[in-house]
Amino acid sequence: MINQLRADLYVMRHSATAALCLLTATIAAILYTWLQHSLAVGGLSATSAQGVQGLSDILLVSLLGPLLFGVVVSQPFETRSVHDALLASGRVSFVASKTVIASLLVTGLSVPYGLAVLVGRATGAEFAPAIPTTFSQLLSAGGDLTGAEVGTILAVTITGALLMAAKLSVCLPLAIWLKRPLVVMAIGFVWSFVADLVATAAADIGGLDALVRLTPLAAEHLPGPESTGGELWSTVAVSVVFIVLMGAVAWAIFRRADVK
Repeated sequence: MINQLRADLYVMRHSATAALCLLTATIAAILYTWLQHSLAVGGLSATSAQGVQGLSDILLVSLLGPLLFGVVVSQPFETRSVHDALLASGRVSFVASKTVIASLLVTGLSVPYGLAVLVGRATGAEFAPAIPTTFSQLLSAGGDLTGAEVGTILAVTITGALLMAAKLSVCLPLAIWLKRPLVVMAIGFVWSFVADLVATAAADIGGLDALVRLTPLAAEHLPGPESTGGELWSTVAVSVVFIVLMGAVAWAIFRRADVK
């Protein structure tokens, strides 16, 4: 398991796709912050605010997250390097390592937005939320950036990033099954928006609301500026358990699959 993790980390450090995704997230976070400042000072009209949502973390992570899951998990099947990995560590270690690496990379896509909030708040500039996302609310809160505020922003950022990774972790079994990164990306992108509708519909059905709350799809798990420490820890726990569950499903699919 440790050797497999080291091998995967080495591959990801030299992966153009992973680096490009993280660079794209960083640029988008900077532009997203700047445009919200422009909206606050009148440099951007209110009618243009809808165009800003294309740079939001929700849309960007929904697009790039499934791609990373697909690349990390499916690419070894395309390059045939999966054979060496299985001979060296076995299927359990292979799936476990891919689950950890892919989840960390997808979580990392949201981090630039949290850092942009810290920088934006530190400047004391005005910001107006273009759309009601967690990062927009943190950015537009205003006031002096105290140590407690920094801690809150970092905690909400990590929790929200992990929650988003958990929502998209359904791509893990998909990637093992389909073995096609672009197909996984397309299905995962659609899922990221359909999931909320499914969760809302299920919550309205008697007896299923409690089940929905045990998944990262429940709206109550979405962290915000007013979230308590207990609520954030609860979201982290639900997210981690769900990712582990999706990893287990991926292993169940892979354990009897033929590797060509």
